[in-house]
Amino acid sequence: MARIVCITTGLSGILHASFELVARLKASGHELTYACPRDVREKVVAQGIPYIQLPEIRLDTEPASPKFRGPLRKPARWWHKVRNAGDRRQQAAEGMSMEAIQAAIRSLPAELLIIDVELHEYIFAAYANQKRFVLLSQWFSLWESRDLPYLLHDIIPGEGFRGRSDYIAFSWWRVRLQRHWMFAKKKWMSLGTDRRSMLLQWADKLGFPRDLIRENYWPGPFSYRQLPVMSMTAWEMEFPHEKRQQLYYVGPMVFTDRRDIGVDQEEERRLARVLARPGRLIYCSVSSLKAGDRQFLTKVCAAAAMEPEWNLILGLGGRLNPEELGRLPDNVHAFGWVPQLRVLARADCSINHGGIHTINECIHFCVPMLVYSGKRSDQNGCAARVAYHEMGLIGDKDQDSPEAIHRKIRRVLSEDRYRRRMRELHESYLAYKAEGRLEKVVDKMLV
Repeated sequence: MARIVCITTGLSGILHASFELVARLKASGHELTYACPRDVREKVVAQGIPYIQLPEIRLDTEPASPKFRGPLRKPARWWHKVRNAGDRRQQAAEGMSMEAIQAAIRSLPAELLIIDVELHEYIFAAYANQKRFVLLSQWFSLWESRDLPYLLHDIIPGEGFRGRSDYIAFSWWRVRLQRHWMFAKKKWMSLGTDRRSMLLQWADKLGFPRDLIRENYWPGPFSYRQLPVMSMTAWEMEFPHEKRQQLYYVGPMVFTDRRDIGVDQEEERRLARVLARPGRLIYCSVSSLKAGDRQFLTKVCAAAAMEPEWNLILGLGGRLNPEELGRLPDNVHAFGWVPQLRVLARADCSINHGGIHTINECIHFCVPMLVYSGKRSDQNGCAARVAYHEMGLIGDKDQDSPEAIHRKIRRVLSEDRYRRRMRELHESYLAYKAEGRLEKVVDKMLV
């Protein structure tokens, strides 16, 4: 069996999902190590996984400019950039620490690297050092395809004017235009020291083929053609479209044996008392909503107050203090942080922001959803897929009234088609693990 190193950004969503990926590969006999440019040692080691700290990546590559004063400060700053353009590009290149990143990649004890699609520096270094690697994505398809809407849009194919094929094609054209303008503006304003320009410079220097780099719409400055990618999502949850070659859907990764650190025991006991209460349990997780978005939470609380036999748990994800919400109805219980898997195991309905990992966890526990997209990143696209596949209902957090939220919760709880559909997707999800989809892709990469 092979030595494999899993490298991710270390952000919470992909970190926790990749723990399950590591666990499955370990169970199949491989030797796994985790490595990350963000310091997540404590969280990784708590799961019993060996850890290697990698050099940090620099997201803002443009060197700082002097602070000029007076009415001509903007022209003065621009002239400073022009006069020192060569030095600034050299400074930007050195600030990316590519030599240290290459050395770290060379030293990794692995026959295969699994690298997060967002870690471009590590992808280039792996290629330059002839390391065998496969990319890892936490999202649905990022690649343009006929009848597949842009992942950041809430378009549902076949639904209304926006769901028509020609409109979907137009929306991709508009996104391309917007992204081209954004990248051109960043390059011009920084005189070529923006992150995308510097990454392309390093790609050329390391011999990474430009024809493998594809202009990107999200996330980051670009993605890749042809390189193999494993997506931790289920094909059954996608919109129908022609799949990109070498894009492997290995299924949702939900790590139920996660050991959380720094748990407040008093809050644990309070949560246990709430979970033991009779009645329907609605779990509202809002970790990705804006810290100041109290209005939506107030409306959810008001909706729950209309049904005293319901129990509503608010998981604020550290974004808000429960005290900031003021006096809550007796059947509403706010927590700064909750162990989400434990609550979903008991929940009858999940109100969430459309994050892919929460959706995957709802599938794991067969919990139908009411999705109020946080309108950030891929949340619109995920919410659209929930509606398309009848995993629940969607709403608009800015427009829906407490009464509308109440009606939608009642529908999710009372209409059996949503729970039935979740059970069907749950069976598909289990099949990914039972059939060893992940392990088969990894074995293919090792040949």
